[in-house]
Amino acid sequence: MGILILIIPVALLWLLIIRPQQRKMRDQVALTARAGFGDEIVTAGGFIATIVAEYDPDDDDNELERDEVVVALADGLEVHMLRRGIAQIREHWDGEYDDGTVHDAYLADSPVENVPEVGESPINGD
Repeated sequence: MGILILIIPVALLWLLIIRPQQRKMRDQVALTARAGFGDEIVTAGGFIATIVAEYDPDDDDNELERDEVVVALADGLEVHMLRRGIAQIREHWDGEYDDGTVHDAYLADSPVENVPEVGESPINGD
């Protein structure tokens, strides 16, 4: 009986606090992983920006780390920021410029792979 008095509060703590927080963290990681070139985002500080560069392992001149992006806050104003600073994606860019040309990364024969969905952990597939 005495052990139940200890187990019930711990179980309630896990159900009401820890589990929802873990889900929220997984969703945030998935959101930042989905954000890509051309997407309009809102930063954690409330700035609205567009991603203009991200980590590319094949580009030696990129100089960005895996968790960094370059965002344009205004014409001529670009800043480096960490992906974890992305609070939400306002609008996904479909890969097509105004003149009808398509960005190389968005060609039909090169789909984006291994991007986790909301609620799916990119670390262990949960």
